[in-house]
Amino acid sequence: MLTVLFRRCWQFLLPAQCMWCSLPRTEPEQQLCRYCQQALPILPYQLCHHNLLLLPAIARGLQGAKFDRLLCLAHYQQPYQHWIPRWKYATDLAAGQLLLQQMCLLLSCCCNNNMPLPQALTFVPLHWRKQRRRGFNQAQLLAEALGQQLQLPVLALFSKSASHSQRGLNRRQRLRNLHRSFSLTPLAQQLPSHIALVDDVITTGATANALTRLLRRAGVSTVSVWTLTVTPAPGYSA
Repeated sequence: MLTVLFRRCWQFLLPAQCMWCSLPRTEPEQQLCRYCQQALPILPYQLCHHNLLLLPAIARGLQGAKFDRLLCLAHYQQPYQHWIPRWKYATDLAAGQLLLQQMCLLLSCCCNNNMPLPQALTFVPLHWRKQRRRGFNQAQLLAEALGQQLQLPVLALFSKSASHSQRGLNRRQRLRNLHRSFSLTPLAQQLPSHIALVDDVITTGATANALTRLLRRAGVSTVSVWTLTVTPAPGYSA
């Protein structure tokens, strides 16, 4: 209680800046001002029963998806196109906190509208060398924040062997690069029937498909994919 009161007093005396427009923000717990929060791009969840795979503009870019449901904040566009690389590659922790907050807000809204929830969460792994170099796995941090909000377990079900980065590769190159890159860990036993796989960006769906196949082999019947953004299909215009 005292911490919250102190934070609000500090915010009143020295208001922090919004991370997008740089104007003062009124809520110390939030990273955006009220106006930028309202201006963020959104996807029409009311048209697809909280499953973006039912939207033609998204399904066209994820043809052959092996998973069952998709949840994300928006297409990979500004301002997410600025914040996500800042978090991943520049270790901008404020940008990371902002993205975690936005995903938690979306999930809260979906839960209030009776979206089917999984029994556990898992996340896309990084190779240990890349994770040691970066210092964190953004998908794991996101899964842990969402798991804490939902009071669901977060399971480290996958390991990743060394491979080239998926960044900048087309669909065929991504599939070739992912061949035998992932494997299940010993924890992948007696898994629940519905698991949500968490990542930061879904581009072609190659990584999500590869991990979904492994989950299916372990007995999981429903796989949801939760990401921050999805790359628009070719020819898409907002």
